[in-house]
Amino acid sequence: MKISNEAKIGLLAAITLAVLIFGYKFLKGKNLLDKSYTYYVLYPHVDMLDASAPVLTRGIKVGSVTKVVLNPKNIHEVLVTLDIKDEIQLPPDTKAILMSTGLLGGKAIDLQFDHFCNGDCLPNKSFITGIKSSVLATMLPKEELKEYLKITGDQLGGLLDTSNSKGQIGHIVNDMRKTMAEMAKISLSLNQILAENAKNIHGTMQNIDQITTTLAKNSNALGQTISNFEQISNKINQSNPGQLVQNLDQTILESKKSIKDLSSTLEESKKTINGLNQTISQINNGQGTLGKLIQDKSLYNNLEKTSKNLDLLLQDLRLNPQRYIHVSVFRGKGENYVKPTDDPAFDQNK
Repeated sequence: MKISNEAKIGLLAAITLAVLIFGYKFLKGKNLLDKSYTYYVLYPHVDMLDASAPVLTRGIKVGSVTKVVLNPKNIHEVLVTLDIKDEIQLPPDTKAILMSTGLLGGKAIDLQFDHFCNGDCLPNKSFITGIKSSVLATMLPKEELKEYLKITGDQLGGLLDTSNSKGQIGHIVNDMRKTMAEMAKISLSLNQILAENAKNIHGTMQNIDQITTTLAKNSNALGQTISNFEQISNKINQSNPGQLVQNLDQTILESKKSIKDLSSTLEESKKTINGLNQTISQINNGQGTLGKLIQDKSLYNNLEKTSKNLDLLLQDLRLNPQRYIHVSVFRGKGENYVKPTDDPAFDQNK
């Protein structure tokens, strides 16, 4: 009988689905080939207990957690479903202790019972009493913890003994006592200093308060100033800093050249002023032509007299032109000059 391709595909799909279901259940901690019992445990809090967490007895894995949900009957409880191998028969007084498997937060459930059941075993789908254990109790049982504490106490007793000079911690405690006494003295001195300078401190605090008040009043102005600085900074960032530096260098070079030229001009000016001062000194001393002209009073008087005579001449020329110019069309004689009686030109006193 020949099997069709459709049947082959269907069979392959069924096998694949069965393998996937088996693998998923196996990863969840349940083997479909093994017979097992289901039990329920109630906890007030499970501290991130996940499904597939191991269920242990005396350190042996006897099952796994298959489901963790809120109790539908009580919102304040968590219902945990356990899948336990059928070879493990649990007595009625079994305790399911929620424990940590390490410091990183792994969780597991430890089933504790002190005898095998004899006809009174817990039936399938029954409830087990749940107990939550702390991390420290999980890592260190009570007996071991008591022993460790006893050893630690004996070791620390010698170290903390302040009467024993060999006790390191006792020696440290004595030093700390001395230090605390010194600290008390320093504190007392500090209190005295603060009491003596209370007025100054109060005045300082008032000044600080005034400063802060002034800053608060001028906060808008400060904000505007900061905003202006930000705008200037943004403009500088947007511009070409390299070109600005080059322009600044060129300006500095030109300024240096101008300063150098100005220095030269000042030197020349100094020389000119010195020469001018020397010339003025010579003039004041009557040296040279200009000095003699300025210092010679007779020359001044002659020049003044000459100027006055020239003025009289021009006035006479204006009043009596016939004395100086003779115009005759027919070559006749001109009129004889008559000396005026009120001619200011002959008035030497004027």
